[in-house]
Amino acid sequence: MSQVQKRWSYSFIVGLALFVVCLAYIPQWKAYAPHIHGSVPTSPYLTPWTVVSVSTLSLALAFAAAPVRSLHPTQTIISKTLALLVFCLGAVFLLEYVSGIRVPDLDIFFLPDFSGQRVAQYAARPTPYSATTSLLFSAALLFLNRDAPWRMRAFLFSVLAALVLPTLGGIGYLFNFAFPPPQMPLPKVGLSLPAVILYFALGSGMLGLCRRPKVLGAEATQTHKVLGRRFSLRKR
Repeated sequence: MSQVQKRWSYSFIVGLALFVVCLAYIPQWKAYAPHIHGSVPTSPYLTPWTVVSVSTLSLALAFAAAPVRSLHPTQTIISKTLALLVFCLGAVFLLEYVSGIRVPDLDIFFLPDFSGQRVAQYAARPTPYSATTSLLFSAALLFLNRDAPWRMRAFLFSVLAALVLPTLGGIGYLFNFAFPPPQMPLPKVGLSLPAVILYFALGSGMLGLCRRPKVLGAEATQTHKVLGRRFSLRKR
């Protein structure tokens, strides 16, 4: 396997593995949902819309990082479409938090039929921090274009910006582990520990796309020929 294939396959494996892990979570939410009442003041430990966003971005990453020498245009279109879907969802959720107006029936697919009114109306919604992180990751995939340097810089900036909240959340969990409350409590940033892990894994897969591939194949052969010719002329 070539160096290009090895490099892209890391991001491909991360995206594919995250997609499988997220798919395994949804049935667990179906069993957990009846216990989420309207009186619960906080969001569930890991909301299904967060998992859906991460799984969709992971699948988009897998398409963008397919271990092939050249991406087919269809792969790029699918990857951008999935990223655009997450971007729109993140924008809708953030607008909901800003305006206070909720779009109805967005959670109905995650609520069992027998739950009735016992489940909080918007229990499946992501937190604003999770929606912001997903939106930034999706924006990064929308910027991704290895042939345009400015878009790759925007891609890298978006990924790093998306990792800010997970990093703050991870630092908070580490300090709370090292100095349990009430000795040194730290404010949380609205991301659960599983969400922090998922976003870090997604970010690492995306950062694997930043490295520029080495010159291989016919181009490498031509480069060696030119260098060899110049070296022989200098020796003369």
